[in-house]
Amino acid sequence: MMGKIKMNNKTSIITSMGNLLLKNKYLFLEKFNLEVIMSRSLKLTLAVSAAFAASAMFSACNKQEVAQSKTQPAPVAESAPQQSKSVVVYFSQTGATKKLAQVFKDARNADEFELQLVKPLPSTYDSTIAEVRAERESKQWPALVNAKLDVDKYDTVFLGYPIMFGTFTTPIYTFLEANDLSGKVVVPFCTYGSGGRKASANELKTLEPKANVTLAYGISNKRINAEGGIETAKAEVAAFFGNLETGATEETLVGGFSEQRPLTAEDSAAFAEATKDYAYLNLKPLSVSSQVVAGMNYIFVCEMKAFGGPAEQANVRIFKPLPGRGETQLIGVEK
Repeated sequence: MMGKIKMNNKTSIITSMGNLLLKNKYLFLEKFNLEVIMSRSLKLTLAVSAAFAASAMFSACNKQEVAQSKTQPAPVAESAPQQSKSVVVYFSQTGATKKLAQVFKDARNADEFELQLVKPLPSTYDSTIAEVRAERESKQWPALVNAKLDVDKYDTVFLGYPIMFGTFTTPIYTFLEANDLSGKVVVPFCTYGSGGRKASANELKTLEPKANVTLAYGISNKRINAEGGIETAKAEVAAFFGNLETGATEETLVGGFSEQRPLTAEDSAAFAEATKDYAYLNLKPLSVSSQVVAGMNYIFVCEMKAFGGPAEQANVRIFKPLPGRGETQLIGVEK
């Protein structure tokens, strides 16, 4: 009896232990499955969060690009170059006036219109003088290939010419007769042997009373054809435009000079040096005024008997640069 009881106790113990082990196994499996499920759930949550964040970022970028596209101005189409409102009209006999015309054209980005004779001038100086004298006496002006200009396109006409017989050369008369410059700004410029700048501008004012004829610029053939002559002309033309913009007149430009006075030995030496190539003018200085600007500027009042003609009074402008900066020059002669 006692033996059966002991056996039954052992069996009960073994059975209890087995049940305990089996229970622990189920607990382990449940814990393992729970961890797996939680792990998968965490991964899924993180993946969804990442996708949401990426989607939000992409959406924000799209909104920013749309905003930028709305605030940034649309590309502007390139416009066609604006047509010039000014034109350089000129006649050139020896090429000096053509050089000066290019300076004016470049300075104002203007159109160019070179006058061409149907019959060119003679090749020699004496023959040219004889022909031009005959034209002036008869007032039969030479024919031009291109006398007519579409002046309605322009507000300003830069008019260039060489000086002959103290004023502009005869092809300019042909151009003026063929074109109406009423209401236009006319800016004269010229090249010359000795002078004629002021006289030619005054004649233009007489012939074109309804145009606004401004101050005239002039430079001698000798100066513009010299080494560095183009650069000299560019600097002087720039100063000339400055005078036009400030409304300067012939009178105000002379205003900075001293009163006329008797010549000193230094004045006489400067006059002799500047006029040594102009013996045909037969100049006799009577008095002088001066102004110091980048050197010595002179205005000599002279008696002139040009080409052996009758005596008349003329103003002779001379410039003496600072020492070591070139020779004394005759700038121009004006009656």
